Formats: sequence, structure tokens, C-alpha cells
Amino acid sequence: MKSESRTDVTLMRSFTPTFLFVIIAGLTPWGVAVDAEMAAAPTHDAAQLTADPELESATDTSAIIRWTTINPGGTALHYGVVHYGTDAKNLTQVAQSPNRRNPSHPDMTFRVRIMGLSSNTTYYYKVESTGATGASDGVSSSMKTFKTQ
Repeated sequence: MKSESRTDVTLMRSFTPTFLFVIIAGLTPWGVAVDAEMAAAPTHDAAQLTADPELESATDTSAIIRWTTINPGGTALHYGVVHYGTDAKNLTQVAQSPNRRNPSHPDMTFRVRIMGLSSNTTYYYKVESTGATGASDGVSSSMKTFKTQ
């Protein structure tokens, strides 16, 4: 029995320095890279628009933009994001609104209020949605316009 124990100890001793060398050399042991990739991968499919963005309402200084996507999955908290501006090639302003995902609903409707607009002005915009971490849900609309009163 004692010789069997020595063999096990000898194998463990030869394995440990090899493992330490792999870590010291900055290499990732087999299996760890796969785990890291899985953690970074989205846990849901990209959402798709089911109702294009549209102007729900507008005043002389504000607007509400609404759109619907397939339920994006992932985190419970998502954000509707509107990129907008008075120049179609320069959508530098951003408005966003938090929204809670209901996992039992097939769709998710986003509504974003934009404040501080100029009256009687045409605005260009695109929408997207993100998870709580800021990662895109895969939704991006084409360019749309609205005009304040």
C-alpha cells in the first residue's frame, strides 16, 4: 500500500509544477477560455422590430417615440434609446428610458420621452434598445423624422 501512495504523490508533484507554469506563462488552461467565452456571449437572441418607431405625441418642446420589438430576453431591465438631432447626418443627442422586460410576453414596447426640443423644428432620429449592461439587443431602426408644434 505504501508504494501506491508514493506513486500518487509523485504524479501530483509532477502535475502541479506544469499547471503553475501554464498560469505563470500567461496561458489559459484548457476549459477556462471556453468558460470565459460563454460568460461573454449574450444569453438571448437579437431582438427584432415588430412595430417601427413612430411619434406617439409631440408638443412644442417635447416628443414621445414608441416602438415594439420581439422580447429580447436577457436581463430584466432594458433601455429604449433614441439618437436624434436636427441634421440627419449628426444624431448627437440621446434620450433613453428604462423598461422592465416581462418574460411571459412575446413582445416589448419601448416609449422614450425627448425633452428640451425647439418648437416648429424637424428632428431626425433612430432607435435602439439595450440590456441593463448597455449591450445592444440587436435592434436598430432606419432613419425617421418628426416635427414639433
